[in-house]
Parts: sequence; C-alpha cells; structure tokens
Amino acid sequence: MKRYYLPVAALIVIALVWISVLGFLRSGEAEFYGDSYSRPAFDFSLTDHRNRKFSLSDHTGKVVLLNFGFTNCPDICPTTLGMLGEVLDLVGDNRAMAIFITVDPERDTVSRLGDYIPFFHDRIVGLTGPEQAIKRINDACGTLYSKEQEASEDDYLVIHSPAVYLVGPGGEILLRYPKEKLHPEKIADDVKRLLL
Repeated sequence: MKRYYLPVAALIVIALVWISVLGFLRSGEAEFYGDSYSRPAFDFSLTDHRNRKFSLSDHTGKVVLLNFGFTNCPDICPTTLGMLGEVLDLVGDNRAMAIFITVDPERDTVSRLGDYIPFFHDRIVGLTGPEQAIKRINDACGTLYSKEQEASEDDYLVIHSPAVYLVGPGGEILLRYPKEKLHPEKIADDVKRLLL
C-alpha cells in the first residue's frame, strides 16, 4: 500500500508547482500598458456627428476609447484622432470604437463635427451637446477644460487634457493613456486583451 503514496505525493507536488507557475504567469498578464484608472460605470447621452442620439449604454460590450478635444485645435487633437484611427485599424474588431467629445460645443456644431470626424476613421464618433452635459462627463472622467482667457469671442483655444480613456465592456473607465503613452500598437494590445 505504501508504494502508491510516493507516486501520488509526487503528482500532488507537480500539480501544486504548475498551479503556482500558472498563477504567476496570469498575474503578469493582468498588467496593461495604460495607467490603471478605475472609475465606476457611468452613462451619458449626446448628439453624434450624424445628428443622432448617442448613449454610452447602447454600446455595452464594446471597448470604447474616449478623448476630449475641439475641432479648432491646431495640432494635439488631430494627432490624437489620427492615432485612434490607427488603434482601430490594428484592433480590426467592430467591438472597438472611439469617441471624440468636444469641449467647445459653442463652435463644434453637429455640422462642423460632421465635416471633421469622418476624415479620421469610420469607427470614431464625434459628440456634442449642452455645456453642462459635457462638463458632467469630464467630471466623471476626472478631467478639466477651460476656455482661453483674454481671447476674442470667435478665435480662442480650449485648454484640455490630451489623455485617452479606455471604457471597458461594462461601461467603467479602466485605463488612462496620458500624452506620453499614446502609442497605437500598445493601446491596441490592451484593447485586444479586453475583447478576448
């Protein structure tokens, strides 16, 4: 009877070693390129660049890359939108999309966004709406924006964060990509992992 204990004990030890190794490997997989930025699930409704109602909750199950900006931005916003288009091409999955929420709704009308957004990618949605609604979304993301002081009424810049936020399939913000982390290949890898 004792001769069976040794092989059984050896199998148990091997199984425990494998469980430990797999646990270690999985813990390494939990690290994403984006900065961990856990925010509770939230919802909002705005008007998209095709003049249709857009609600975040209508896109549950998708990974959404969210960015704030304005169409008169001279360089950062178009560069970021171009990068988001690259990410969507690299992911190649219709369950990934990007949204661009204007921080300048006074000038960024549906018509203006309709001329601007399609240039970048067909899975980027431009959104506008009432100032208070946009401010609430910024607050939920933990970001700020402000109109340039001492500028003319029609010619001004809006100071805002260039960061991109990753909204998970359940509607919660999971990751944040500050300006120095806006690398399309690495962001695409994070998105693909969440879509598995």
